[in-house]
Amino acid sequence: MSAKHYVQRQVAIGSGSTSTSPAWLVADYRLLTVSVESSASLGPTNVVIQGSNNDGFASDLGGPSQTTGWSNITIIQPGTLNAGGNVGRGIFTFDPPGYRWVRSFVSSTLHSVASAMTVIFEGTSL
Repeated sequence: MSAKHYVQRQVAIGSGSTSTSPAWLVADYRLLTVSVESSASLGPTNVVIQGSNNDGFASDLGGPSQTTGWSNITIIQPGTLNAGGNVGRGIFTFDPPGYRWVRSFVSSTLHSVASAMTVIFEGTSL
């Protein structure tokens, strides 16, 4: 009997999004891919990817302003999206993810930057 293989996508930050994405459950995924695309200069902001091992439902994580229970997995700096500077795209894979929940955010003072970018999580089971 073979195991089921599945892939699921979640748009964490997109056009009209807030600066902090909702928590997304990644507990069963073997690989987590994060895609970041910017249509404008990111300026001085970073895209922060955070993880949490909290049990329970997303509502137990306290919402976007909650910082307790979250750890930085990585910080994507503006110039890393392409060799030419601040506008571009990047794909990052975490193998294995090692946490139950993920979310992304940019500084709330730079919320207009969040509306010019897309952050997509994709989980893959193996």
